[in-house]
Amino acid sequence: MMKTNGFRAFLLCTLFFSCVISVPVSTVYAETREDIRKLYKAGVDYIVDSNFEAAEAVFKKIIEAGYEFAEAYNNLGYARMKLKKNFEAIFEFKNALRLNPDFADALNNLGLLYSEKMSTAQMGLQYLKRAVETDPNNANYHDSLGVGYHRLGFIKEAEVEFKTANLIDRTLISPVYNLGYLYETNDRKKAAIAEYLKVISMRRDHLMANYRLFKIYSRLDDKPLMANYLFNMFKILRNVSKVDKHERTAVENEILCNLKAFIVEVAINFNAEIKKMTLIDKASPTGDKETYIAPSEYLISYEEFSKKNLFYFFEGTELRCPETGKYYTNYINHVICPVHGSLSVFTARVHDIKQIRFNYHKNICAECRKMLDYALFLRAIDHPDEKLSSIGDDEIRSLVESGYLRDLPNCPDGGKFLTDENGFVKCSMHGASN
Repeated sequence: MMKTNGFRAFLLCTLFFSCVISVPVSTVYAETREDIRKLYKAGVDYIVDSNFEAAEAVFKKIIEAGYEFAEAYNNLGYARMKLKKNFEAIFEFKNALRLNPDFADALNNLGLLYSEKMSTAQMGLQYLKRAVETDPNNANYHDSLGVGYHRLGFIKEAEVEFKTANLIDRTLISPVYNLGYLYETNDRKKAAIAEYLKVISMRRDHLMANYRLFKIYSRLDDKPLMANYLFNMFKILRNVSKVDKHERTAVENEILCNLKAFIVEVAINFNAEIKKMTLIDKASPTGDKETYIAPSEYLISYEEFSKKNLFYFFEGTELRCPETGKYYTNYINHVICPVHGSLSVFTARVHDIKQIRFNYHKNICAECRKMLDYALFLRAIDHPDEKLSSIGDDEIRSLVESGYLRDLPNCPDGGKFLTDENGFVKCSMHGASN
């Protein structure tokens, strides 16, 4: 992977001292060598600033002008790799290696691209090894080789390469982050947390380290730390200029996807509960209204939900994964995106829709009891000699008629309001308030 630390000086020196291009005298170009040098410097600046569209245009122009050299092809390939134009990037890296078969940067970049797919991962690993052999003291190449090993499942080898990269260059953040991700994906949460914290100590606004910590603590159900890193993420995302565009998109898409999955899950569960409440299971010998619903009933398409108007609270909101547009896959009242999975902070909270409904009704009942307590308090001030030992429907209606209550309070689950030994209102269904 091409890094920007020291990258600018290396490329410029390479251009000025080792890449004096011999252009046929018979060929006339609009650009002079001085123009090309300026263009090349501008292209390097664009890469350093993560403006890969501009970098692509610059290096493409240099090559089209007839100034073919390995560094230009490699930089064009790198820009296209960052723009996710992988096939075009591979072509450019191969052009760079055609001109210089031992060009370590091109070997490294080509190896990273090939290692992204299992079908070419072994070949990618060979390119990454060649880059390390060409320049064994380059921390970036060891880091990339670690990524290649990790993708192929060679965990110990990957760990060695990340640690080697860190020993070579203590200022390099990437191998520390990659080591944390290696530990996280192998269920070594404490070790992963330690590495991510090192990353944040090196750069507080590192989006992905904060994001990984947020995900780990959400799985551990540690709400304070989860909230802390979620807050950090939002602060970092507000500063558009300092956040890598692709990292920003990845994080935002996953959070947005999981929020939408949560909405879909709630809609599915409410739909299932409605069916259970309204249908009678004729096969049941007791005639219970608690109807059995086959798993296939839960596997419902996005279009079907839309037609049934189950998303009417969110009209105008596209409840699909923003990255793939694919439907959510539902496994017995649990919604998971096939790409992003689900964050426990959202979907894992929907365990039982009955409990959600019960809690909602309980809160309504609690508010009604508060109103009754307040009404009884006001009445006691106006009529201190009248002692109310209990409260029933007649007493509550009299409070409304006397103006102490505007509306008639009711428990949504049919509970009866009573007074406890201290004179506070309680519900026969939900009990007393805390």
